Amino acid sequence: MTPRFEHCRLEGNRIYYMGRKGLFEDKRDSPISEHAAWDHLEEDGWELVSVVINQDNQPVAYFKRPFEG
Repeated sequence: MTPRFEHCRLEGNRIYYMGRKGLFEDKRDSPISEHAAWDHLEEDGWELVSVVINQDNQPVAYFKRPFEG
């Protein structure tokens, strides 16, 4: 069976969950410090996949973790 993943992105201090419809599509975490956001993602089992620079010249980090559904 092919592994399935859920994804999120971190922009500054805000986490945007990008999930399957009905799970947490467009759910946003409440704003916290950027350091606390990184800690939160690590503690929840999220793995860093990529970091890109957006149109505002700011880094956006993309994460994944195994989907257990």
